[in-house]
Amino acid sequence: MSDKPPKIRKTEEPYDQTLVRHLTKGDPCPPLASGTLRIYSMKFCPYADRTRLVLHAKNIPHETVNVNTWIKPQWFFDKNPSALVPVLEKDDKIIYESFITSDYLDELYPDQRPLHSKDAYQKAKDKMVLQYFNDKVNGAFWKAAGKRGQDPELKEKFLTEIEKLEEELEQRGTNFFGGAELPGMLDYMIWPFFARLRNHFVLGGNDLPDSLPVLQAWKARMLEDPSVKSILLPEKAYIEWHTNYRTPTTMFDEIEC
Repeated sequence: MSDKPPKIRKTEEPYDQTLVRHLTKGDPCPPLASGTLRIYSMKFCPYADRTRLVLHAKNIPHETVNVNTWIKPQWFFDKNPSALVPVLEKDDKIIYESFITSDYLDELYPDQRPLHSKDAYQKAKDKMVLQYFNDKVNGAFWKAAGKRGQDPELKEKFLTEIEKLEEELEQRGTNFFGGAELPGMLDYMIWPFFARLRNHFVLGGNDLPDSLPVLQAWKARMLEDPSVKSILLPEKAYIEWHTNYRTPTTMFDEIEC
């Protein structure tokens, strides 16, 4: 920890300047330049990944400040009373929650690869699927992960919930939930959890079963998406973080990525 504001590291990606170290209790908040969009993130967080995917997909210039979400800096509670990532900040305007920040960016930058359907009905349908994911799949994911996929009932519950996503994509007949060519908002909102199926041991270290061929093919296509590739970490890093998080050996910067 230091009294001096951390510096933002220049990266090879012109749209994303990142403070790699996770700021923790006692670290000051780096000054934010006028007109600069900043995301407060945590590189292992699936909820922050949602907004990071949108930033990349829409090629929005921004800087990233990573926050230690286990021992949080006090000033972060002023950004979001819940002290959760992601948080967006620009010129004294602060937005938080992964769905809200993602929709905000899509509306704020409408000419840079719109991620929502222009069709009002399709957009509403996508939001209904996302609401289902948030209400049913998200909870089943974490319960199964908490038992490392060793509880048969919890594992089966998760598979039952995602069968509805299999059916939905099959009915659409497209490569992605967002259409034939590119992932859309719905794809990016649910992707971070599919990226963590094996390394969070939701299914005991296994990936999607052969009983879900449509989702299997979707996941393979998503892995080739440039935005997904931009934030994807090695399996070992996710395992190390998930295994130790919220324990005395919680790690952030110690994990090699």
